[in-house]
Amino acid sequence: MVTGLVIASVIVSLNPCFDDWLPQWLDERYQFVPTTMHGQRLEAILQQQPDVVLTGSFVNRSLRLALEARVELVTMPYVTTREAWDEALDDLAQQLQQEQQLQQWRDAQQRQLQHVDLASLGKVLVLMPNAYTWGQNSWVAELIQNQNGQLSPLMGAGQLVRLSLEQVLLSTPDTVILEGFSQDYARAHDWLWHRAVQDWLTKRRVLEVSGDIAGCSDIRAVDYLQSLMSEQGVPQ
Repeated sequence: MVTGLVIASVIVSLNPCFDDWLPQWLDERYQFVPTTMHGQRLEAILQQQPDVVLTGSFVNRSLRLALEARVELVTMPYVTTREAWDEALDDLAQQLQQEQQLQQWRDAQQRQLQHVDLASLGKVLVLMPNAYTWGQNSWVAELIQNQNGQLSPLMGAGQLVRLSLEQVLLSTPDTVILEGFSQDYARAHDWLWHRAVQDWLTKRRVLEVSGDIAGCSDIRAVDYLQSLMSEQGVPQ
């Protein structure tokens, strides 16, 4: 983790999740460059003459090493708990000298989360491509539980759980959240279209979270929850 203060005028995003997020709270002293302007290419990134490159935990190793040798690289870590998320925000705000600006964004998020109650969804099971679900130690599981949601027993211990078709069909959640699926063909989606799974889904409330939101569920926690609320008119 980078220590000390970073005084920057040009900040380059190396993570698409940051592209809409950073402009929400960075003040006018900063010029922001989203991923769409460089396409993760080293030469294009350096052409922006960044003072800081902000990345997530998962980035091509060779690109990271090349950038570390040339610019200040700040990492927003992957988190799995609210406590870790708050610590990561505090650290980032300090490094960018944007404590007040980021705190205002965080306070606004908290105010919105106070009005989200998922109790009416009953037992919830999240399903993802390749028959994965989040474990009870994951960020999404904690997010759902913090808003009074109840997890299906299939969402067992750990971060990520792979389910068999039999496990899914024998489970009885009240609500199924389909996370990260799309209409585009992918082998990872095939199991969802199994006739038995489709019949099973007709017996439950089915909500969907798009891949864009699901892939940024820490930064877009409010969007994640509100996408559930808006689909079925769950009381807020």
